[in-house]
Amino acid sequence: MIYRYDFRYTLAKLPVKTALRLNFRKIVFTGREKNVSREKPIIFVPNHRNALIDALLIVYASYHRKQVVFLARADIFKQKLVAWILRGLRIIPVFRIRDGKDNLDKNRDIFESAARILRKNNPIALFPEGKHNPKQSLLPIQKAVPRIVLPTEASRAFELNSQIVPVSIYYRDILGFLSDAFVTFGTPIEVAKYKEIYQENPGLATNQLRQELERSLKSIVVDIWNDEFYEEYRHAIDWNGDKIAKEKFPDRKDAFYLSSLHIVRSLDELYENNRTAFDTRITAFREADMILKEHGLTSKDQIWKSSGKWDLFIRFKALVFTSPVMLFGFLNGIFPLLINRKLISLFKDKQFVPSVRYASGLIFVPIFDLIQSLLLGALTKNWLLALAYFLVTPATFYFALYWRKWWKSALRDRKTARFRKQFPQVWEQVIKLTGLSDKK
Repeated sequence: MIYRYDFRYTLAKLPVKTALRLNFRKIVFTGREKNVSREKPIIFVPNHRNALIDALLIVYASYHRKQVVFLARADIFKQKLVAWILRGLRIIPVFRIRDGKDNLDKNRDIFESAARILRKNNPIALFPEGKHNPKQSLLPIQKAVPRIVLPTEASRAFELNSQIVPVSIYYRDILGFLSDAFVTFGTPIEVAKYKEIYQENPGLATNQLRQELERSLKSIVVDIWNDEFYEEYRHAIDWNGDKIAKEKFPDRKDAFYLSSLHIVRSLDELYENNRTAFDTRITAFREADMILKEHGLTSKDQIWKSSGKWDLFIRFKALVFTSPVMLFGFLNGIFPLLINRKLISLFKDKQFVPSVRYASGLIFVPIFDLIQSLLLGALTKNWLLALAYFLVTPATFYFALYWRKWWKSALRDRKTARFRKQFPQVWEQVIKLTGLSDKK
C-alpha cells in the first residue's frame, strides 16, 4: 500500500538527494523547524514552477524522516515502468479534466488513499495550483486540498489535528544550472478550526479553506501577477536583487528570496497607490533595457558591480591554469552531456530542461563512469588505476561544469567593465534608470 513503508523510496533517497544538491549552487530551507510538526499529520502545498525538481525539493530535501507521499498529475504515469518507479518514490496520480471525464472518478480512490496516509500520521504533498506555471506567479488555487483534508478530519471528528503547510519554492534562475533554490515553509493552517463551518455547510468550508490557503501562499510566494509588466518586474529583480539583499537582509541565508519579495511588493504598492510613480519607474526600466540591448548586454549582467582590471586578470589566469582539469572532466563526461542535449531537444517546453538535466546527471553520469572505468581496467590490467579513474572522473566533470559557469561569468563581467569604461555617461544613466524607488 502507498501509505506503508516502501524500500524503493529508501534506496533512491541517498543518490537522488545527493544529485539534487549537486544540481544547485545552494539550497536554502527556512521555516522548517518552526512550521513543520513532527507529530501532526501534514499536507505540504507548494507553488509549482519546475516539473520534477519542485517535488524532489519537498519529498527528498525536507528534514522529515517519514516518507512523504506526493500527488502528481496522472499523465506522467502512462508508461508502466515509469509508473512503477513513481509509485516506489511514493508519488501517486491525480486526474484532471484533460485526462478525460471518465478518469475523474478515479480521484475518489486517490483521495481516500491520501486520507488513509494522513490518518496514519504520514505527510502528503500536492500542488494546489493544479498544474505547473513556468512564470514567476501564482495561479488560482484549486479545491483539491480542502476536498482531501476536510472529509478526512470529519471522519475523525476533527481530532486528527492535521495541518496544511504552505510552501514557497523560489529559483534564482529557474533554467540555469548551479543556481540557487529557496524553499520557505509558511505558517501552518489548522484544519480543525473549520469544524463548525464544515458541519453546517461543507461547500462553504471548502471555499473558505481554499481562500485561506491562497492568501497564505500569496504571503510567501514571489508572485508577479501583473502580466502586463512581467518582464519589467523580472528586470527589477535582476538589477536590484543583490543590492537590496545586502542592504536589508545581510544576515539571512535566504536574502535574495526576501529581496525579490520586497521588490515585487514595492512595485505592487506603487501600482496600486501611485500610478504616476509606477509608470515612471516602468518607463525607466524599459529605457534601461533598450540601452543595454544596444550594447549587447542584458538584465543578467551586473552592471552596478563592475570588476576591476586586476580582479578580472586573476580570475582569467585561474581559469586558464585550471583548464586542463576542466578538459579532462568534459572529455570524460562527453557521453552524458550528449545524451542530455539529445533528451532536452525532445521537449518543447523549457520547464522540463532542469528535470531532464537532473535525471541525466543522476542516471548517465554514474553509468558511463562505471563503464569507462571497467574498460580502462580491462585494457590496462591496472585496476588500481581504474579505481582512481572511477573516483576522479565525476569530481572533475562536476568541476568542469562549474568552470564553464565561472568562465561565462568572467566574460560577462569583462563586458560590463568595458561598457563602464568606454561609455561612462551612459553607464551612469543606466544605473539611475535601473534603480528601485524605495520609500520604506
